[in-house]
Amino acid sequence: MREMSVKERRMDQRFQVRWPIYITAADGAMLEETEDVSLGGAFIRCKKPPPPDQKILLTFENHSSTMQFVLAKVAWTNLESQGSSDKPIGMGIQFMQFLSTQHPREKNRE
Repeated sequence: MREMSVKERRMDQRFQVRWPIYITAADGAMLEETEDVSLGGAFIRCKKPPPPDQKILLTFENHSSTMQFVLAKVAWTNLESQGSSDKPIGMGIQFMQFLSTQHPREKNRE
């Protein structure tokens, strides 16, 4: 029986977008960059990704300059590729819950 490829298992279409994204994990926070995004998850370029199954908090600015907070889980990591252009080092993440947004004016009140 043939094993399905990752692309065949994906439920949602991925879009190639590069967005800066803050990741808060158990061992600290880091600023990284998305490689592609779908409704259910994303691939994030990251030299030292958290281990699979770890929950992380993602923070990014959306198209309307609103800060978006998302609880996610590390689905898998890619450390073996040595950063080749077709398989960059990073992690696949699964979105779990969109938590809240913060408008620019609200940030300035803190």
